[in-house]
Amino acid sequence: MLVRRLQAFETLAQVHTVVFDKTGTLTHDKLQLASVHVREGSSPETVLAVAGAMAAGSLHPASKALSSAVADRWEDWVLPRAEVISASEVAGQGLVADVVGWGRVRLGSASFCTAPINRTHGAESPRVYLADESGWLATFELDECLRSDAVEALAALKAAGVKTWLLSGDLPEAAQRIARLVGVDHVVSGATPEQKLLEITKLQAQGLKVAMVGDGLNDGPVLARSDTSFALGTAAPLAQANSDYVIQGGRLMDVPRALIQARSTMRVVHQNLAWAAAYNAISVPLALMGYMPPWAAGLGMAISSFWVIGNALRLNRAAVTDSV
Repeated sequence: MLVRRLQAFETLAQVHTVVFDKTGTLTHDKLQLASVHVREGSSPETVLAVAGAMAAGSLHPASKALSSAVADRWEDWVLPRAEVISASEVAGQGLVADVVGWGRVRLGSASFCTAPINRTHGAESPRVYLADESGWLATFELDECLRSDAVEALAALKAAGVKTWLLSGDLPEAAQRIARLVGVDHVVSGATPEQKLLEITKLQAQGLKVAMVGDGLNDGPVLARSDTSFALGTAAPLAQANSDYVIQGGRLMDVPRALIQARSTMRVVHQNLAWAAAYNAISVPLALMGYMPPWAAGLGMAISSFWVIGNALRLNRAAVTDSV
């Protein structure tokens, strides 16, 4: 783990709540295209080509899944190619582009594309929608899976007395599915970047110290607003730039380990400060009154320093034991 700001270590020891993003954080950032549903009269191959061309310039995991699916089919000469004239990304919502032969096209969430939501088929799977100037055009269903240590990490946080939240822009069904699997305490779904920021602010207004764990481009504002924050090593550069810690190996267990280590460190710091204060409160007056000869004062200072160093070294032994 890369610690970008050492001051955040002290803040981490005071954290009461850890907030997670879903896609790419609790789940793997690599999604796969499972199925395509299109408007009557449209071709799945054609709309997939349009979606893949629009998604090619985006770092979002869903966009990567679409562009990867298109690239695989292009290698087999199955899909036609779509030409995108201009494209722009709306943070937390999707992409809008001018596509040759299609006009203005939107790719993203159901609300962004004003698309109908089918809650009876694949309701818990993440989905991306495509819409043209005539309305809904296609729905792309994706497969995602949990990170191998997500359940263990959430359990460790709960054992440490920390409340956990999930903030996701996905539909309630998809967010609730992941929340049930990992054991998150509270879920907020369908959240835009602005709503995520508002939720973090609400928690802080309650006097809670909040740590955020995210990886996406749209997580940058909430990572910066949280009291302290973690970004995965595969996160977007903006997310890493706004985080205090970068988990280079992508292990979510590093979050509870860092929190427990921070608490232990601050406890040792307080112990050493208390020892130093008590030692000086006793030894300095004795030395001034002549009851303590210089050699005894020097020996006492050396013993005090060794005690402080030895107490701090216990942290290193605990860290080694934890890593094993």
